[in-house]
Amino acid sequence: MTANSFSSVSLDPPLVLWSVAKSSPSHDPFVEADAFAIHFLGADHGELAMRFGRRGSDKFADIAHAPGITGAPLIEGLAPIFECKTWARYPGGDHTILVGEVVRFVERNHDPLVFHSGQLGRIDKRQRQAAPLASDSFARNYLPYLLARASFNVSGEFHARLKEWDLSVPEWRVLACLSDVEGLSVGELAAMALMKQPGLTKVLDRMESDDLLKRKSASSDRRRVTLHLTAKGRARVKPAQKAALEHEASLLSRFSEDERATIKYALDLLIDSDHGDDSEQ
Repeated sequence: MTANSFSSVSLDPPLVLWSVAKSSPSHDPFVEADAFAIHFLGADHGELAMRFGRRGSDKFADIAHAPGITGAPLIEGLAPIFECKTWARYPGGDHTILVGEVVRFVERNHDPLVFHSGQLGRIDKRQRQAAPLASDSFARNYLPYLLARASFNVSGEFHARLKEWDLSVPEWRVLACLSDVEGLSVGELAAMALMKQPGLTKVLDRMESDDLLKRKSASSDRRRVTLHLTAKGRARVKPAQKAALEHEASLLSRFSEDERATIKYALDLLIDSDHGDDSEQ
């Protein structure tokens, strides 16, 4: 069915909610199900939205789909997708509120389909562009903003391609980090991959079940668990790393060799700088 809204509830565990009308023929199947999948439709999916918004016996007829890891059907070619296990059900007047725990996220960037005032549409690209900043503005001269904005622009371009290798952003970070440093603990990997440990643990569980990595107990301390890539994990990340380096070369092509070296040197200094209390007075 088509829903025009849903809401995030929690980050740990990752929970989302939406509601289904008790008068809907789809009410009982969704309420009784142990899992469901939320597909985010793009600007070109208006017909699909209308199809699943109408009453009908077989809305999946002639639409390529396959079960996901929860068993709920996933429509091929659509993303982003939240694959959810039903976490709770609550009465809400003439609706039932369904809360789902997100167990897998399929990422993809596209223009969203918008529903407003009874009409389907798309966001005008001109409205999404950041307002130009004056050269003497605070943000234009504030280093943390510049770093965050540059990271957002650079990462977003490459992250949009990760679906080519069937990788999510967290999976890419884990594989890229472990390809350089074998035997990290979960805490060490969390710091290196810029992820919080509870969320990372769920990603590692999924990746281990997909045979992309293995957990091992350290020989010197059985309580210490280390992480190691499998042959499948290395094979999965190798073409993505090659594409990442090509993307980096394209981004830096506008700079001279000295400028490229300066950019990386300055960033290395910021990353490795010591902000502790032991600095000289």
